[in-house]
Amino acid sequence: MGIADFFRPKYRHSDARVRSEAVRALTPDDAAVLAQVAQTDRDAAIRRIAIEKLDEPEVLAAIAKADAERTNRDLAGARAAEILVSTALGEDEVAAAAALDALIDLGDQRALAEVAGKASDAGMRTKAMARIKDARALAELAKSGADGALRLEAVGRIADPDALRALAVDSQQKDVAIAAVDRIEDEAALEQIAQKAKSKQAKQRARRKLAEREEAARAARPKVDDDQRRRKAEKIQLLRKVEELAETFEWEASQGALAALEAEWAAIGDSGDAAQDERFARATKRYHARREVHAAKQAEARAPKREERPAPVEVAAEEPSEPEVEIVRTPAPDPAREARAKEAAERREERERQKAEFEARRAQETAEKAARQKEMAERGAQIAASLAAMCVDLEQMIESKDGRALGRLLDQAGKAFDQIGKVAADQRDALADRYAAIRAKLVIKNQELREAEDWQRFANVPKLEALIKEAEALAAAELPTMPALQALQKAWKSAGPVPQKKSKELWDKFKLTTDAAFAKIKGARDVEKAAWEDNVKAREALIAEATTLSESSDWEATALRLKALQAQWKTLGPVQRRQGDELWQQFRKACDAFFERRKPMLDARHAEQDDNLARKQALCARVEALVAAAPGEGGWGAAIAQVKAAQFEWRDIGFVPRKDADGIYARFRAACDGLFAKRDDARDAETDAERAELDGLRASFEAVIAGGDDVGACAIAAHGAWREALGRDLRPGAELTALHDQMIEHVATHHASALRGTELDVDAMARKRDALVARAEALLPKDAPTVSGDASPDEVAARLRAALKSNALGKLRMDSRDPREVVDELRAEWTAIGPVLGPAAAAAATRFASVCAQVVEAAGGARSRPDDGEDRGRGRRDDRGERGERRERRPRRDRDGVRAGGDVASEAARLGLGAPAASASEAA
Repeated sequence: MGIADFFRPKYRHSDARVRSEAVRALTPDDAAVLAQVAQTDRDAAIRRIAIEKLDEPEVLAAIAKADAERTNRDLAGARAAEILVSTALGEDEVAAAAALDALIDLGDQRALAEVAGKASDAGMRTKAMARIKDARALAELAKSGADGALRLEAVGRIADPDALRALAVDSQQKDVAIAAVDRIEDEAALEQIAQKAKSKQAKQRARRKLAEREEAARAARPKVDDDQRRRKAEKIQLLRKVEELAETFEWEASQGALAALEAEWAAIGDSGDAAQDERFARATKRYHARREVHAAKQAEARAPKREERPAPVEVAAEEPSEPEVEIVRTPAPDPAREARAKEAAERREERERQKAEFEARRAQETAEKAARQKEMAERGAQIAASLAAMCVDLEQMIESKDGRALGRLLDQAGKAFDQIGKVAADQRDALADRYAAIRAKLVIKNQELREAEDWQRFANVPKLEALIKEAEALAAAELPTMPALQALQKAWKSAGPVPQKKSKELWDKFKLTTDAAFAKIKGARDVEKAAWEDNVKAREALIAEATTLSESSDWEATALRLKALQAQWKTLGPVQRRQGDELWQQFRKACDAFFERRKPMLDARHAEQDDNLARKQALCARVEALVAAAPGEGGWGAAIAQVKAAQFEWRDIGFVPRKDADGIYARFRAACDGLFAKRDDARDAETDAERAELDGLRASFEAVIAGGDDVGACAIAAHGAWREALGRDLRPGAELTALHDQMIEHVATHHASALRGTELDVDAMARKRDALVARAEALLPKDAPTVSGDASPDEVAARLRAALKSNALGKLRMDSRDPREVVDELRAEWTAIGPVLGPAAAAAATRFASVCAQVVEAAGGARSRPDDGEDRGRGRRDDRGERGERRERRPRRDRDGVRAGGDVASEAARLGLGAPAASASEAA
C-alpha cells in the first residue's frame, strides 16, 4: 500500500481486495462512483461487481459496447436490456418510446421480441417487430406473443428452415405451428413434424402436405392403361435378354436366340415407350457388329501364312553326321498386316470395355430396381403407419368438443386415405375398414358439435351484453382506471363467438362505450400531468437546498438534514420518467458532493471503530481463556470478579463497525455466560455429591438401628461421619437429624456398654453439659431473679424484662467480650456434645436454654443476623466468593436447622423439649 492510498477513497485503493470490499459496500445511490468503477477499474472482477449494482441503462449500454471483457459486456447488456424492457412496458409513453430507441441501439434481439410481444401500444409493437432479425428471437416471439397476428407475422419473417421446423415441432399454439408447417417445403422436415409435433393440428397439416405432394407427383406421371403397362413390362424382360446376348461370345448358339427374340419383340406390339424400342435396336446392332468382327477374325486366322514362315532348308545327303538345323528367316515388314493387327487389338479392347460397361450397367439397373422396390415398400409402410396414426387421431377425437378441429381432421383424413392404394395388400383392407368405422361415428359427432356450437353462440350473447353494461358503468364512473378497461377488453376477447348477425352490433356498442371510458382516463391523465408539474417544483426546491448544504462543514447536522431531504424526496408525488431521472441526478449529485467531502472524517471514524473492534476481540479472547481455566486459584468468586471487571472494560470501549457489532457482542456475551454456566454445573455436581453423602449417612443410621454385629462400633463410626459432615457445613435436615438421634438413643438404650469411654458415652455427655450450664450461669449476676420450675415461658420472659427494668441484671460479670458472642460459642459446644438422651439430659437442656436466654435478654436481645434466604439471594446476586465463603456468612444452625439465639421458648423448642421444666435454681 502506497502513501497515496491514505488520501483517496477505498474504491480507488491500489490493493484490489480493498477496492473490491469498498465497491461491495456501495449502494445504488452511489451511481456516479459505480459508473466510474465499472468503466475505469483495471480489474475485470471489480468492474463486474460495479456492473451488478448499476441501474443506469445508458451507462450499462456504453459498458456493453466498450468493455474489454466479454462476460462484462454480456452482463452489462443483459442488465441494460432488462431495465429498458421494464421502462418500455410501463405506462409513461414518452419514457417507453425512449427506452425502445435505446433497445434498438443496444441491439438485443430477445429484448425487442419481449417488447413486441407485451407492449400495450400497437405502434411500439410494430416498431420493435420491424427491428427483429434473429430467427431465434422471432421464434420466441411466435411462441410467447399475446397478439395472434403478431405471432403469425413473426413466423412469416423466419427464413431459417431449421428454426421453422423446431417451431412447428415444439409450439403448442396451433396457429403458430400450422403457419410454420405451411412455410416448410422439405419433405424430410415434414415427415419429422408429422411424427413428433406437439400440436395435433401441425401433425395433420404436415401429413396433408405430404399427401398433396405425393398426389401431385402421381398426377404428373403419364397415365397408361393396364394392357400397355403389360406390354411395357414384357419388353423390359426382352430388353434384358437382348442386351445380355449382345455381349455374348457363343456365336453359334446365339444366332437362333436373337432371331427368336426379334420375332417375340415384334409380336408384342407398341408399348408407348420409344426409349425401349431405341434400346432394343442398339442392342441388336451391337450384336451384329460384334458378330462381324468375330467372323473377320476367323477368316484371317484361316488364311495361309507362307510368307511369314517359309519351309526349312534341306541339307546335302553327304553330310549325315551333322544334325539338321531349322533356319527361320525374319519376314519383311508388312504395313497392311500390322494395321490389321492393330485394328484387331483395338477391337478386343473395345469389346472388353463394352463388356465391362454392360456388366456395370446391368448391376446398376439391378441395384436401382432393388432400391425402388425397397423404397416403395418403405413408402408403403410409412403410409400405413401414417394412416394408422390418423386412425388413432380420429379415435381420440370421439370425445372431443371442438367441432372445427374435428371437421378439419376429417378433411385431412379423407385426403390422406386417398393413398391407401400404396399400402401392402395385407394391411390395406384392415386400415380401410378401421377408417370407415371411425369416420361414420365422427361424421355424426361432428354434426352434433356444430349444432351445439350454434347454440353456444346464442348463449354467448348475454355474456357480451353483460360486458357492455360493465363498460357503461365504467364510462359513467368519475375516475375510471386503465387496468379496469383493459380487463374488460380482455374479457370481451375471451367471451367466445356469437351469431354473425349480432356480432357487429354488439361490438360497435362495446367499442363506443370503451372509447368514452378511455376519453375520461385520458382527461384524468392530463390532470395528473398538471400535478406532475407541482411535484417538479417541489423537487427543484429540494435540489436548491441540497446544493446549498453541499458546501457545509457542519458534518453531523448537515448529514441529518440531507437524509431528511432524501426521505422527503421519497414522499413527493410522481413525475414523468425522463424528467424525474434528470431531477434525481441533480439531487443526488448535490448530496454526493457533501458526503464525498465528509468521507475522510468517516474514514477516520471507521479506523477508530476498527481499533475498538480489535480491543473487543482481545477482550473476548481473554474472557474465553478465563472461562477455560475457571475456577482457578482464586475460585469462582475471583473468576466472576474478573469477568465483571471485563464487562466494565467492555462498556468503556467505544463503538465498533455496524456489521461486526452483533457478532462481537454475541461472542462476548457467550463467553461471560459460559463462566456462569460452568459455575452452575460445578454447583450441581457439588449438590449431587452432598446428596449422595447424606444418603450414605441415612443408610448407615438405618443399618445400626436394624442391629447386627458390633453395633457400637458402627454407631460410633456413623456418628463420626455425621460430625465430619457437620464440620463441613453440610446441612442434613430435620428428618436425617432425627434419624441420627434415634440411632444414638437406640444404641444407648440397648447397647450402653458399647459406648463406654467413647464420645457417645451418656455419662460423659452429661458431665460436659453440666460444665456448659455452669459456664452459662457464671454469666448471670448474683442477684439474678429466680424462675420457678412450673413457670411458663411467657412468665420467665416477663420476670427477666422486669429485672432488666429495675437494673437487677446491671451488674453482670462480663469481660471485654460481648456476652452474646460467648453464648453463641456455648451453644455451639452444646450442639457438638451429642443428642439429648434421658430425663436428666432434658432437664439440663432446659436449664441451659433458660440461662442462655436470660443472658441474651440482659445483654440487649439477640444480635441481628441476616436471614438465610436473604443471604443466599445476595450471594447469587453478587456472585462473590466461593460456595464456602458464602456459607461463612450464614448463621450457624444446630442439627434441627433452628437458628441460634432467641428467648427461652425458642431455645427449648430448638432442643426439642417444649416449655422450660424447672427454674434455674431447681435445674442446678
